[in-house]
Amino acid sequence: MGTEKHLQFGVFLIDTVLLTAFVCGFYYLMRYISPESVNNIQNIPWLVLVYIIGFVFSYILFPSLIHLRFVKSEAIITRVVYTCFMMLLFISLILVVSRPFANFPRKFLLYSMSAYLVFLMTERLILRKILLRIRANKGNTKTIVLVGNEGTVHHLYEILKTPVYGYHIAGFFYDGECDNDEIASMRLGGVSDIYGWISTHPRVNEIYGYFPKEQQDTINMMSKFCDNHLIRFYYIPAINVFKGNMSISFMEDTPVIARREEPLRKGRNKLIKRVFDIIFSLCVLILVFPWILILVAIMIRIQSPGSIFFLQERTGLDGKIFKCIKFRSMHVNNDADEVQATKDDPRKFPFGDFMRRTNIDEIPQFFNVLVGDMSVVGPRPHMLKHTDEYSKLINHFMVRHFAKPGITGLAQVNGFRGETRYIDQMEGRVKKDIEYIENWTFLLDIKIILKTIANMFGKEEGNAY
Repeated sequence: MGTEKHLQFGVFLIDTVLLTAFVCGFYYLMRYISPESVNNIQNIPWLVLVYIIGFVFSYILFPSLIHLRFVKSEAIITRVVYTCFMMLLFISLILVVSRPFANFPRKFLLYSMSAYLVFLMTERLILRKILLRIRANKGNTKTIVLVGNEGTVHHLYEILKTPVYGYHIAGFFYDGECDNDEIASMRLGGVSDIYGWISTHPRVNEIYGYFPKEQQDTINMMSKFCDNHLIRFYYIPAINVFKGNMSISFMEDTPVIARREEPLRKGRNKLIKRVFDIIFSLCVLILVFPWILILVAIMIRIQSPGSIFFLQERTGLDGKIFKCIKFRSMHVNNDADEVQATKDDPRKFPFGDFMRRTNIDEIPQFFNVLVGDMSVVGPRPHMLKHTDEYSKLINHFMVRHFAKPGITGLAQVNGFRGETRYIDQMEGRVKKDIEYIENWTFLLDIKIILKTIANMFGKEEGNAY
């Protein structure tokens, strides 16, 4: 197998060939099941060319990620969505410029691009599986050497030795003794021995090494040696001061390490999430909310006269306080801002209990989403009293406020919903909230929304009282 560049070009060629077959096949399929959608299409080669041109431009902006050694399926799928969206824009632009607008094949374009989105996702994931299998069978490998006998080097070794990443670890160079038998068995010599060894083993692609800061001369010498032997050199910093995910960035030429990776701090991700929040909340408020409002208003009037809505101050993004709106699910009482609802809480009226179990009471919060106080998905906002209490009892509790609070969240679809009677339940919720903040993807939001909907109509684990 070739280099990553060759792989990327190979994926592009496969994409192009399959796109040609897809457009032709889809055209004849639509001519059979929906002839009116292809009435304005007479020149099939021209249609295929337009789709290929649109794909090429979108691929330049959003190339495939499947050749990368460390990439998640969610990132591959997200990249496909970006590619198809830009492809749709380019194709539309070409068709508008090249023909009268009256002959624009709107239906065919919409149907074909929707189908191609699924087609390309499937193709890329299959190719990714094939590539991982090839690497697991020692194809498309990189030969690397590790230098040093520190915990960071050992940790990197545990990652890189995974077969599907495609690394052949030739061995270790370090001084002194090593208490790890596996690593000790792979020792090729001391640090100074690497220069002679490399001279007789020219197939090494990369060197990864950790050196104490007082060995700056050794680092410079190693870097220069690698440059002269066409080997990429990677310095491993002592970043194990933190546990879990971290993010390295630069302030001019000075590297700084953030405590955790936060995808939602990136402008593009913020924009994607906000646009989705606005579109999704508008759909719910226009299509669903009016009908639910009528039903809820009637039931509250019958079972617990009073206000339909309930406003409560909650802790939001960066610890800011906002007014969270819900359908009132309890009789009017003085403890609403102090005491959590329990299983047999006498404050609840029957329909209010049903609303809480099915999440219906949360639907007005789409107004909070629309104005920007909340997101569709994120850590659930807590009462101010509970924020104050739990922040003193649970380590990292306030980290959950680095993200905008959500109507549903990763914790809620994993059983940490509703009453938190014991401290370990809240610790579990906080752990999932932080996991969400550190690993956000648009696809993860979609998964959480779908699981929330499924839970509304099925049996859900948790304490939704």
